[in-house]
Amino acid sequence: MLAELQRFSTDYPRLAAVFAGLLGACVGSFLNVCLHRMPKGESVVTPASRCACGQPIPFWFNLPVVGWLLLRGRARCCGGAISLRYPLVELITAVLFASAWTLLPATKAAAAFVFLPLLVLLAGCDLEDMTVPDGPNFALVGAGLFLSVLVPSLHGHAGNLDLPVLDRVLSLTDSLLGVAVGTAVVWWIRTIGTLLAGREAMGEADIILCAGVGAFCGWQGALFCVFGGSVIGVITALPGLISAKFIKGEDYEGVVPFVPSMAAAGALWFFRGPELATAWHHWVNG
Repeated sequence: MLAELQRFSTDYPRLAAVFAGLLGACVGSFLNVCLHRMPKGESVVTPASRCACGQPIPFWFNLPVVGWLLLRGRARCCGGAISLRYPLVELITAVLFASAWTLLPATKAAAAFVFLPLLVLLAGCDLEDMTVPDGPNFALVGAGLFLSVLVPSLHGHAGNLDLPVLDRVLSLTDSLLGVAVGTAVVWWIRTIGTLLAGREAMGEADIILCAGVGAFCGWQGALFCVFGGSVIGVITALPGLISAKFIKGEDYEGVVPFVPSMAAAGALWFFRGPELATAWHHWVNG
């Protein structure tokens, strides 16, 4: 099945990217349900989608992106504003799916269809509610370990045709090492940061997320998740800091959630990890 999809993608690359994007938009629509309900402890299956006023939403208005555009960002039943978050999550997921299918080998792209939505969900929950549900966070770790056995190419072990079991063992070993390194690094940063700052420096969710990225991307990906995520976090916080300090003349008191930055770094490594590692070695060695 996957080989047939890969042949179709080779023959019709643009059409394949469109189909992958449509699949991503549909997944993004479900992620919106999870984002809205999971932090409240509600079921993501029932009841069917409803407006904030309680009226059921017809399925044609639930079409990813299109529904929001048709309604012009306003609920038809009560006229209430519909958050821009809904089409943004759908578009981001669509772009990620299309990019994964276009840029990655078929087997790794299939793994990306599990990895990337979980990152989007965790980042969205942290941005919206400053809460990261344990369920999808632990699912990220479990899925990474399972797929490392199912898809050895996830960790670059797919060339040993004579001993395929060895490839799976080596891939699982890399995945477990990634979990261990991700857990240990963030735990030590959290512990030391808490002692120095006198308050909790990082949450437990950050530890689990980094372990999940390590399960999918290995120990190097876990390290990049932490340190690359820190750089991304600083960059995203700069506009608010500059605005507060130099324009308003106030101290910056904003809270920057770290999970979205870590998720972005994890996704970046998943797409371009080898190139980033090569660039780092060239920079270090001059």
